[in-house]
Amino acid sequence: MMHQEKNSNNESSFWLEMCPATNFPTLNEGLKVDVAILGGGIAGITTATLLKKAGYTVAVIEAGRVVKDVTVGTTAKISVSPSKIYNNLISTLGIVKAQKYANANSNALDKISEIVEEHDIDCDFHRLPLYIFNESLEKVDELKKEAKAAEKLGLPVLWVDNVHLPFETGPGIKYDNQAQFHPRKYLLALSNDLDGDGSYVFEKTRAITVKEGELKEVVTDQGSIMAHNVVIATHSPVYDPDGLQAHLHSERSYVIGVYVKGEFPDGMFIDSYPVHTYRSTPTDKGEMILVAGEHSPVNVEDRSLYYHRLEKYAHEHLDVESVEYLWSSKDSVTDDGLPMIGMTSQEGIYVAAGFGFWGMTNGTTAAMVIADLITGKQTDATNIFNPLRFK
Repeated sequence: MMHQEKNSNNESSFWLEMCPATNFPTLNEGLKVDVAILGGGIAGITTATLLKKAGYTVAVIEAGRVVKDVTVGTTAKISVSPSKIYNNLISTLGIVKAQKYANANSNALDKISEIVEEHDIDCDFHRLPLYIFNESLEKVDELKKEAKAAEKLGLPVLWVDNVHLPFETGPGIKYDNQAQFHPRKYLLALSNDLDGDGSYVFEKTRAITVKEGELKEVVTDQGSIMAHNVVIATHSPVYDPDGLQAHLHSERSYVIGVYVKGEFPDGMFIDSYPVHTYRSTPTDKGEMILVAGEHSPVNVEDRSLYYHRLEKYAHEHLDVESVEYLWSSKDSVTDDGLPMIGMTSQEGIYVAAGFGFWGMTNGTTAAMVIADLITGKQTDATNIFNPLRFK
């Protein structure tokens, strides 16, 4: 089995190191498909999966290797909430839009579970609760307001007096029946299922632009591919007729993988002030804890400072035996905090971006919304994610 190697900074995502490298071909010029999808992360591969199931021929086009880069920077928590969001959404966007976003998150969680079962994917998919708390005991009123907002939206939320972690915590929110998984195992299985029957996965093929028309031409460094529909599911849009890049704000976040003494509780945990998160994952050496936190500008030259802070935090909160992995990820947040998903001003050209460090849920939502748009299904979520809302 061929494994990924650590880079010169000793940064290495656990998800990458535990899976074989991919070796899909470069683009075979002159092909025509129903849908060309630019980007081989969770949004692109899931969109292709749903559309192929619906009877469309698809081609995923990835500049590097699929299921690498941003997608494997995740901690791979799948839940209806990334943190305290719903009270703010109700205040700023109104309860109708907040309800649609809550429904979209719930549907994405269920869709991942459904896909795992349908494709019989061994990816450590596991149902468990998500807890959101404030270790500092500050801003507890905000947590209570968030719990009431989530309850108003019909989400599976409970108020708990204590969050049972290996260090002292205060009260918090508990979302039952959420999930976590191994994202690369999940998406590699889907990638392998995609290739064939008139559909393709192309690697080492960089998209340069898209030429509009009834039949679109995706121009790449390996030639062109023709398609009736094009989905741009890259971290930032490689083709941007509406100036959406101006409404995307990128940051970098950090993760370390540690082994600890004693048992870690079965759950995913978000300390929302300041933000740090925890989850465990099975490994050959036992349960490893992923501790995430710290944010920096995307292009910061020396990332060691942020890893040092995160390691210090982990040692202060857990009985750490060893630090085995460290990695970082970049992602973008939109002006209003909701992802941009839907058709651009150009007919048949769609975009999915701005997942705000919650890519497993938002990326799956993007796939569901875009697949519905292409297949002509009506969806409640379309208007709240419409990328043209910024114009």
